[in-house]
Amino acid sequence: MRLSQDRIEELKRLLKEHYNLDYDDEQAQQAGRAILKFVGLKLYSQISMDKLQNGYKNGRPQRSPKTDR
Repeated sequence: MRLSQDRIEELKRLLKEHYNLDYDDEQAQQAGRAILKFVGLKLYSQISMDKLQNGYKNGRPQRSPKTDR
C-alpha cells in the first residue's frame, strides 16, 4: 500500500515542524507505513483486550453457566 502524494507532503511537513526532520518522499512513505502498522496493531490489541474483558472467546460471547432456580 502506498500513501498518496498529498499524505506524503503532509507527513513531511509534520515531521519537519515537530521534529525538524527533512525526509524525502520515500523516507516519508516508509515512515507513514510504519505509523499505520503501529496504529493498526494498537487498535487490534485494544479490540482483543475489550473482547476478553467482556467475556468473548473465539469471536463469540460466552454464556454464563446455567443455574437452577
